[in-house]
Amino acid sequence: MAALISVCDFVRQAQEDLSSPTTSAFASHMGRCKATANSLEEALDADRAVLQKMRKAAKAEHSCGQDLISHLEAHIAAQEKFSANYQLEGEEQLASAFSTFAAFSRELLTAVRSLWQSLYHNINFSLESLIKGDMKDLKGEFKKPFEKACKDYESKLAKIEKEKRELAKQHGMVRNEVSGGEIAEEMEKERRIFQLNMCEYLIKVNEIKTKKGIDLLQNHIKHCSSQFNFFQECLNTTAKLKKFTETLIPELQSMKIRQDEEKKQLCSLRDQLKTALQLEQKEDPGNKQAGYNMHQLQGNRQYGTEKSGTLFKKSDGLRKVWQKRKCTISNGYLTISHSMPNRPPAKLNLLTCQVKPNMDDKKCFDLVSHNRTYRFLAEDEQDCVAWVSVLTNSKEEALNVAFSKAQGGGESSREELTRAIIEEVRGMPRNRQCCDCSAPDPTWLSVNLGILICIECSGIHREMGVHLSRIQSLSLDKLATSELLLVRNIGNSGFNDIMEANLPSFSLKPTVHSDMAFRKNFIISKYVEKKYAKRSPAAQCSSLPEAVKDKDIFSLLQAYAENVDLSEPVLAPLQEPGETILHLAVLLSDRTSLHIVDFLVQNSRSLAQRTAEGNTPLHYCCSHNKPECVKLLLKAKANITITNKAGETALDVARRMRHPLCEELLLQAQSNQFNPHVHVEYEWWLGQDDMYESDEDLDEKLGPVKRGSARPQSCCHPPATAPRLEAAGTVPWGGWLDSRPPPATHLCSLDVPPAPSYAPPIPPQRAKPAPQGAHPPFLTSSSVFAEDTRSRRSPPLPLSIKHKRTSSEPVPWVPLSSEQTSPTSLASGALKDTDTLCTPDPSKVGQPGPHQSLQEPDPCSGRVWDVPPLLPRRSNLNRLLLRRVRALYDCDADQEDELTFRTGEIIVVSEKEDSNWWKGWIEGQPHRQGVFPASFVHVLNE
Repeated sequence: MAALISVCDFVRQAQEDLSSPTTSAFASHMGRCKATANSLEEALDADRAVLQKMRKAAKAEHSCGQDLISHLEAHIAAQEKFSANYQLEGEEQLASAFSTFAAFSRELLTAVRSLWQSLYHNINFSLESLIKGDMKDLKGEFKKPFEKACKDYESKLAKIEKEKRELAKQHGMVRNEVSGGEIAEEMEKERRIFQLNMCEYLIKVNEIKTKKGIDLLQNHIKHCSSQFNFFQECLNTTAKLKKFTETLIPELQSMKIRQDEEKKQLCSLRDQLKTALQLEQKEDPGNKQAGYNMHQLQGNRQYGTEKSGTLFKKSDGLRKVWQKRKCTISNGYLTISHSMPNRPPAKLNLLTCQVKPNMDDKKCFDLVSHNRTYRFLAEDEQDCVAWVSVLTNSKEEALNVAFSKAQGGGESSREELTRAIIEEVRGMPRNRQCCDCSAPDPTWLSVNLGILICIECSGIHREMGVHLSRIQSLSLDKLATSELLLVRNIGNSGFNDIMEANLPSFSLKPTVHSDMAFRKNFIISKYVEKKYAKRSPAAQCSSLPEAVKDKDIFSLLQAYAENVDLSEPVLAPLQEPGETILHLAVLLSDRTSLHIVDFLVQNSRSLAQRTAEGNTPLHYCCSHNKPECVKLLLKAKANITITNKAGETALDVARRMRHPLCEELLLQAQSNQFNPHVHVEYEWWLGQDDMYESDEDLDEKLGPVKRGSARPQSCCHPPATAPRLEAAGTVPWGGWLDSRPPPATHLCSLDVPPAPSYAPPIPPQRAKPAPQGAHPPFLTSSSVFAEDTRSRRSPPLPLSIKHKRTSSEPVPWVPLSSEQTSPTSLASGALKDTDTLCTPDPSKVGQPGPHQSLQEPDPCSGRVWDVPPLLPRRSNLNRLLLRRVRALYDCDADQEDELTFRTGEIIVVSEKEDSNWWKGWIEGQPHRQGVFPASFVHVLNE
């Protein structure tokens, strides 16, 4: 390929040829000129393809802009029409608002028109003229003269060379080449024509380069300037509207409240009219409308009892349109999803419904409920038959289950327990309001966090993912007791005391009327970033084992709030190196600490963590026969195939240790038959079900209570011992340890209504608190034991035993006195005001303590028996002194050293000032400490 020639070289060679044709060497550069023209042609062809794509995109953009303008005009016209309609109806506020928005849109429309005009003039028009004009001519008309000049020059040159060779041949000479100087004068005209056409072609190429380069960029600059003006105008227009919208929002909210009230009244009237109409229809024997029928359809068994898919449902409004809805049939219920995902689905009990095929349209069927008839449309007749069969089969199955429950009653008792727990949870502090926005009556539960939230906030919780918050409905979902462990022990109050402790201002927290964007920002900051959580130096991995041992759920929640890694091995393992907090919780678990295990199972991400021996928490459950912990781990989908260093799975361990309950649960999980909605055996402490009250105690509570009276005794004393205590004027410290409420059946047998819900009167004014240092606020086993060995050498009160216990009887209780008197003085009947502490043996936890015969002595009565005293071991001394009680009522402190608490909170009792006032702190919150009235709490049986 010949080398290309530049414009400067071409001009110089042409000038030399003009000044000296005979000595010019232009003829030798003509090949380079032709190669340059071909190269320029190829480059222009490539640019032409790119410019055509650019023109096509700009044309489409302009077309979209025209559509946008037409749509904006239609929108503005609709707004103005809406404003005129409201003006005629007398709604001045709405008319003015729509008129303002129409004016705002019109200003934006003017800016949009200007922008698209700039696009057309600066980009579309210049590209159109360049592609269809200059570049098209260059390839056609302008290239032809240059090509003809090249052809004429070559033909003339060949002719002259032929003539010269013929002439030389006539003279007997052989001539192969002809020099340029010989033919310079003869070819001068053809050279001048070639040079002229080449010059014309280069001039045209130069013009095209200018248009497709510099001019096109200048047009882009003009269009960018138009875009800047457009955005500036939009910003200015929006700024004008902002003040208007700020004043309009509260007006709209007040209008919405009024309209909601009107809607409520209309709905109430509609329900009354429907009720009246239904009564008339029942009275009319000739009424042929759809209703219940004793002769039910029989469904095709091959379709089963469960189905999920989409159906078209006819709306119940005035328009009667078909709406596509997702429907699910399961467990005797038909669930109809709503078009909006944040609204709860409709759930119909098939036991109260009747399925009726439509005789006119084979693809339709009706579902008649107690208050409405639903009409559904399937895809085809076969699909309709399938839906009708599944509905009928599911209804029949639910009917059979209902009859079996009526005979057995086991499942119904669990449902009653679940409902009772839910009612108790709803009555906990601040659980009547949403944990995030304080909306009233929240009905959605975060299972792994133990809080109640409203339906709007629940949608955002679902968006965060189940690893952060797993949402269930208290009313729509069929909950099991295992899903209520955390909400029973944490609740909105305890959760927000930690997760919102550093909330700078309440204005950052959403309210009932906050929009979804504001809610989402707050919830992300609270749960994902944990921006407002309390910061405590105690929330360290080294202190977590103590929290597990003390069943302190709030210390674990504090660690969770500070992103402490709960899957790290503990420093002091109980059995094997490498144990995590979850291993420790499983080892120490009982019926009162399952909530600790559940919190770690759902939030620690340590289900598969192994010890040095390769044992997972599931191995520990099977090794130590913890079936309730197995349920919680399997509910969280713990891996059952992991083997330890001995090559054993958890199932192998359960079989080797002969723990059938654990083995059965693992076999169910292995065959995919384990139900995650599982019930657990747990001490729920519902209402006052952990206090035992005699008939006399119930009469006392129902009767008037005098302010100056002592705290009513809650333990059952034998007839012989009760008068002695009353005569002495003392209530033993240990008396409250055997206190539990009667079960519901006991209350019913007495025909006595339950205890009143109002708080008891405040006890008489207590003595001033002891000076600092007299009694430490927190008693430890070491300090108490040291004090006891130095100054309190008298033996403790004797163990109350009348006859030898069998293995089925409860373990006897050991009373312990902080200021003990001698057995001699007790025997003489001179009972002093002592602080007696009665504590059950650890094996007695969870057993019904108050069920004792009247002949059996009361361990708290102070009666002396001829039995050697039993001293408590040092390791149990702290446990004997620190007792846990639950608040029955709300209490606000009147003095600085008194304790403020709410219903349901757990208080750890450290000491007793007198028979009416005790001292302690809120469990998990040692900074909240002080004295409190003993009649406001009841003691937990531990």
